[in-house]
Amino acid sequence: MADVLYTPNRERLVTTNAWAFLHWLHTVRGLDVPDWPALRQFSVKRPADFSAAVAAFAQLPDGPLCLACRSGPTESLVFRRAGGARIACSGDELRSCAAGVRAPTSLPAELALPLTRSWPLATLIKPVTDVLLHADLRPDDRVVVIGPTWPWLAALLQGTTVVLAASTAATLLPLAAEERASVLVAPAQMLAEAAFQRPRRRPEIGNLRTIIATGGPLSPEGRRRTYTWVKSDLMLLARTGDTVWGNPLEPVLVQPVASPALLTPPASGPATR
Repeated sequence: MADVLYTPNRERLVTTNAWAFLHWLHTVRGLDVPDWPALRQFSVKRPADFSAAVAAFAQLPDGPLCLACRSGPTESLVFRRAGGARIACSGDELRSCAAGVRAPTSLPAELALPLTRSWPLATLIKPVTDVLLHADLRPDDRVVVIGPTWPWLAALLQGTTVVLAASTAATLLPLAAEERASVLVAPAQMLAEAAFQRPRRRPEIGNLRTIIATGGPLSPEGRRRTYTWVKSDLMLLARTGDTVWGNPLEPVLVQPVASPALLTPPASGPATR
């Protein structure tokens, strides 16, 4: 039997986007898709139907759209430079940027560019699927991302606050605490090193619900240490490219099995660990 590190309880399961989507498929579309493996099969065998269902569930418009969704004065996108400078853009600022009124001059060009362009819906379905169903990002979430910004910028479409930051293993958890992160995305090696830190005082990360390792999963020892020294009730996921480890509907394993992301056909070779 696989070594289980964490099993989400019923209350946590039924509050996930994935569970809500499965229920929505049954009640609205009349489709019996009972679990994550069946959902993955549906996404591969009937990609057009799956994509249309995701677009309808996420309430995405039919035509081209911008990433800025949330309006108002509150933070929508935060950029933290390596030197410590913190640049926060409100929903209204991002919407003005997307409308071509003005681009926030404080943002680097690589961030301003995707915010000012108009994206075809077909291009955004895959990243929206990743952040909505696998990462389980929600409108009231704050996701802290260390590393590449895609697909995480697509979370702006769901009203999620996205914090793009530079960090080291020593500052990673204090950063998550400072930004009140509910989801933390960082390279697996950095997460493993952070889990081995033994600070005198642990950062206050009570909001943290999920950690997503990029570049592949943590080692078994790193995963165990995460539950011992970081937080005991985390959903621990991993991804690299179109390969994912774990999903929000199933227990977290010491040695998770790699599988194709949603909308990704399976590779010809055997699954790897």
